[in-house]
Amino acid sequence: MTVRKSPRFTNRRVRGAVSVAFAVSLLAVAGPASSTPSSKTAHEISAGIKPYPGFESQYPHSFPVPKVVAGKHFTIGCQNPVGAGNQTTATFCSAVAAEARALGMKYIGLEDNLSVDTQVSNFNQLVAQGANAIVIYPLAPNALRASLARAKSQGVVVIGLNVTFTKNGKASGYAAQVWEGRDEEAYLSVAKLALIAPHAKVVIVGIAAPVPAIKYLAQRYKYWAKKFGLQVLGEQDNATDDIPGGALAMTGLLARFPTINGVLAYNDESAVGAYTAARSEGRTGIKIIGINGSSVGTAAVSAGHVAAIVQVDAVGQGAEAAMAAYDQLTKQHLPLANVVVRPPQVIITEANAASAASWTKELASIKRGHLLPG
Repeated sequence: MTVRKSPRFTNRRVRGAVSVAFAVSLLAVAGPASSTPSSKTAHEISAGIKPYPGFESQYPHSFPVPKVVAGKHFTIGCQNPVGAGNQTTATFCSAVAAEARALGMKYIGLEDNLSVDTQVSNFNQLVAQGANAIVIYPLAPNALRASLARAKSQGVVVIGLNVTFTKNGKASGYAAQVWEGRDEEAYLSVAKLALIAPHAKVVIVGIAAPVPAIKYLAQRYKYWAKKFGLQVLGEQDNATDDIPGGALAMTGLLARFPTINGVLAYNDESAVGAYTAARSEGRTGIKIIGINGSSVGTAAVSAGHVAAIVQVDAVGQGAEAAMAAYDQLTKQHLPLANVVVRPPQVIITEANAASAASWTKELASIKRGHLLPG
């Protein structure tokens, strides 16, 4: 399985919605005969996993490319929901910054440290500092209602990441949102686990913070697990969003469910923590699938500690958010789509870990203007 070239490097036009027929009978590990493989699905097929058949495939992958408007000077802020130590969320905001600067915008970055109160305070701070646009991954959307109303009254454009998961993609108080493809992440994670551990007895490691996107991910894990014949024994949360927190969660799961032979973890750190806990208890052979594809996850896969990692498009997510903000501020291509989806890039395994996409190189490409027209 080789890494596909993301569409953001070749074409920024909005993709047409593609309807994918879904039937339970198509969930066997082979590509459906009626599906024409695209660059996006070729890796999944070559790995023995058929193309994702869910509703997220019906949305555009990109906002329209804005033209830089001379004489317009804007400031955009991005709130990292975790902190600088989280490579995935830090990369997302770095991509917002890179694309914003390529469009001539000033950038302000703040860290929410996985605190709802800090996130609200930072949002209000950005409004007070005169930000024209704010990009945010809400930890608890309802906590931001008053702040969003204030931003709207002052003409501040707000672009969200993973705010809501209704099929119309609307998010109250937001001009538009970007989805990272949580349903597809769950599908690929479960499909991969079903390949390497058929009929596995599985546990889920989630997050303790009330992040709707990750609670939703856990729901979709369960949905797809049932389709693929996996038994979900239970779940436990990572309280600190790091490796020790993942290890603590896995320790609790091992005590409750001694027959575990598969783990679905919401991020790289939880996957590595699950491995650490299993190893310390002498448990071998447990297949662990994580999500994100940071250097932490890639290293764990290369070492054989984690079976696979579903790599997200952290750079594409941030770049799209910045473009949506600029489109809205300059009144280009309106009305924007309610949501675009930046689906997972690839399933990283030990066989292809060395060739997995480099977020650092992708960020450098934005800085060179490769994501802009011409």
